[in-house]
Amino acid sequence: MTQADGAAAGRPRSSRRVRLVRLLVAAAVVADAAVLGGSAAVLAAQAQAAHAAQVAAAERRAALHLAAVKTARGAADGLQDPSTPAPVQRSTAKPVRILIPAISVDANLQRLHRDAKGVLQPPDVWADAGWYAEGVVPGDTGPAVIAGHLDTTKRAAVFVALRQLRPGDVVQVRMSDQRTVTFRVTSSKVVQKALFPTTEVYGPTPDAELRLITCSQPFDEVHGVYADNLVVFATKV
Repeated sequence: MTQADGAAAGRPRSSRRVRLVRLLVAAAVVADAAVLGGSAAVLAAQAQAAHAAQVAAAERRAALHLAAVKTARGAADGLQDPSTPAPVQRSTAKPVRILIPAISVDANLQRLHRDAKGVLQPPDVWADAGWYAEGVVPGDTGPAVIAGHLDTTKRAAVFVALRQLRPGDVVQVRMSDQRTVTFRVTSSKVVQKALFPTTEVYGPTPDAELRLITCSQPFDEVHGVYADNLVVFATKV
């Protein structure tokens, strides 16, 4: 082999080495780029998570501040949490007399109670009416209950003419503190004693109301009692 031949033959080997080196460099660059790209993605995700945490913390601080401001304002204004019922103020005075001008009633009020079966006991004097003392005081929010006899075996009783009341008639209740609470009749109904509408008569109401109760025909000859009740409904004026 001549010197020229050797030189000609050596050039291809040098070119291959150059190409190999270039390929290795390119691969390294690609690998570095991949590593750097992966690191950039991780860093970006970490930055987003940190930002989200900062935003959430700021929102919590703002919510706590707003709650503190509302609490302070509520205390200053005398406001109360709506979920907590407002305290109910009850009258300390008691009813002592009832007047119903339309049927000429002017009667003393006894204090009445229920028996062991839950039945309201009537007054022990035929000329008196009675107030259910475990119930609502007349004039307070809710239904105050006053009951009286229709008659006796010898004479008419205090509520003998109760059936004559009509919507608009006035009922007045005198209190122990000298006040007079005025009600106006709204309706009346006859109910069977065996099916007495306890919830309708004694159940809570949004305003101050009054129930007047007495007996009603027919008379049960077998048991010697009236079978029905008359209930008059009235609302505070």
